[in-house]
Amino acid sequence: MPVTIIHSYQLTKDLWRQFYEAHYSCDRGLKMRYLWGAVCIFIGSLGFGGYYESKLVAGLLLATGFFGVLSKHLLIYKSLRAASEHPFFGKELTVSVSPEELSVRSENSGYSQPWDNFIGYRRLNPGFLLYHDRNSFFFIPTAELTAGDINRILRILTDSQVPEVQDFRRK
Repeated sequence: MPVTIIHSYQLTKDLWRQFYEAHYSCDRGLKMRYLWGAVCIFIGSLGFGGYYESKLVAGLLLATGFFGVLSKHLLIYKSLRAASEHPFFGKELTVSVSPEELSVRSENSGYSQPWDNFIGYRRLNPGFLLYHDRNSFFFIPTAELTAGDINRILRILTDSQVPEVQDFRRK
């Protein structure tokens, strides 16, 4: 059984979107922002329905509410715009996961990162998110990986002392 796992995939916009949606879905702050946004929309709607006098306050509540409700989508859009500037965007990537490092190649360029450069990982529906900090991550889709490859990656992460992250606490 080989120690190094080699996986190739196309770095498409849809793949980026899946991972950004998964990443932002774990953010408790965005969930609370959505909830308070819905409350603001409800209260603002009451103002336009005649339950209180100030249309200005109702309008501001609606604007605040829509911002809160749409925050996750705006962050995904902003992140996708930034991702489109990435040198590997739209290209075929070959990722090698070994006990020493994570290596990435695309055509004639590439890089490698030792495991101590990662502060944690998450295993979500689209795959592994390997975090450099709370908002910067590298991802490996698991759709085409075998169960054995996934287990070996988990073992490598555990042996390299990269912790599984449930929630990033604000400091």
